[in-house]
Amino acid sequence: MIIDNVLVIAIKVFAVMDPFSIIPYILSIFEEATQGGENMKWSYLVNKVEVAVVVLLLLFSVIGRFILEFLGIQPYSLEIGGGILLVYLGIDTLGGFQQLKFLSKRLEEAVVTPIATPLIVGPGTMTALVSLSVQNSIIELAIGSLIAALLTYLVLMIGPLLIKILGRTGTVAAGRFTAIIIAAFGVQLIIQGISQAKVA
Repeated sequence: MIIDNVLVIAIKVFAVMDPFSIIPYILSIFEEATQGGENMKWSYLVNKVEVAVVVLLLLFSVIGRFILEFLGIQPYSLEIGGGILLVYLGIDTLGGFQQLKFLSKRLEEAVVTPIATPLIVGPGTMTALVSLSVQNSIIELAIGSLIAALLTYLVLMIGPLLIKILGRTGTVAAGRFTAIIIAAFGVQLIIQGISQAKVA
């Protein structure tokens, strides 16, 4: 069913984006910037980030399949390569998401890069969308991506509250749980890719 496909896509994309893991880092930058004189509300920051996230998700949902055809890449090759990347991303997330160390000190500069991309919509998310485009329609991908974007928006919006309830360590721990899903999705793609390569 289309609804089932959309929900699966939404869950996978949301897990790969993993907003839980980056909340403590974004909040730290936000607090440092506001204490340093920048006048920006958390909701305004999240809204700006969300706009960029939605645009990026829809972009790769639409052009994913065309990228494969244009470059002449076999779907199973992308699944294997993308699967390896996602497994690495899952392991890296468990280790503390080392890519987050280069966050900009200015909020306005950090909204699109690096917060929206590559921290939220990074190589893993882009690879996931292109891989999912092989077996799903553009409409399914677009709707699933929008649902994932909405979930991410809600998580980011209540980020300060989550920090208060769970603490920074607890919030990161919640994010690292999704790392298991990311790694499992990567392994699944590798297995699918190898199976298709054998048939081809």
